[in-house]
Amino acid sequence: MLRLKKVNLLVLLVCFVVLSACSKPKGNKQRCFLCEDFTHVPYTLNHPSATYVLDNQLREISGLTYLSENKLLCVNDEQGSVFEFDLEKRDISKKVKFAKKGDFEAVEYMGNECVALRSDGKLYFFKDIENPKVKSIKVKTGLSLRNETEGLAYDSSSQTLLIACKGLAHEGQMYKDKRAIYSYSIADSTLSPKPVILIDQNVLGKIMNLDPFTKFSNMVLESMNPSKGNSTFQPSGIAIHPISKNIYVIGSVGKLLLILNPKGELLAINKLKRKIFPQPEGICFAPDGTLYISTEGKVSQGRIYQFKYKP
Repeated sequence: MLRLKKVNLLVLLVCFVVLSACSKPKGNKQRCFLCEDFTHVPYTLNHPSATYVLDNQLREISGLTYLSENKLLCVNDEQGSVFEFDLEKRDISKKVKFAKKGDFEAVEYMGNECVALRSDGKLYFFKDIENPKVKSIKVKTGLSLRNETEGLAYDSSSQTLLIACKGLAHEGQMYKDKRAIYSYSIADSTLSPKPVILIDQNVLGKIMNLDPFTKFSNMVLESMNPSKGNSTFQPSGIAIHPISKNIYVIGSVGKLLLILNPKGELLAINKLKRKIFPQPEGICFAPDGTLYISTEGKVSQGRIYQFKYKP
């Protein structure tokens, strides 16, 4: 029986490679879905206005946030450190240790305080990033490794954090094939009892009319890890647009960028080009709407891409 399973998996993988070759996207055209009330995506996602190649310390960059003019803060998924990246010098200008090693997935700068998110749902709050080593306060949110927390966004209007999960959305059959975004109140230190936003995988698949390559890759992933369920889209980063207040959710699995309105209703889906975004993990905005997306380096170095805002 075990041998038969191995043979079946091998057949799946061979078909996966064949379909991948047959369905390789052509050209640089941006595949996009827009709802009736959303006229255009204000970024040309296949043509960055600037590209920043990262030091090996950030090869596995997993999150970033806007700090100040020409400065971003970044985390990788191995160290409990935050890195200040200087866009003018195109290099790391500072490194701040805030915790022991851990799988850190996102970081947010909130004016005078930073918060980092670990994949098990824990938040680390810390200040004084001028020092190379700072004390952080670890907070349990109620989410866990089953939820696989990946994205973090700060909503200054409500003093809350949006936490995007790529794993379990919530207990119950109605949450099957859903991806969840929770709200965490900083003032009350409480998590919303249920997701404030749900992303339906099946709806995304139908809208994008997924090609054989994507459909078959889902079958392969699910056969290797059934607990993951539908793998059409798994959030890896989230950010709130400073001008429109729309919510941008990026997914490394699925290679999609979703745009939602503040109520969580879907406005647009963008298919990201695999060659540019081998593993997109981080997303943030400058106050003027300039978009930054980071991608891990697989066979090369990590990168941060800049996209000018075109309202």
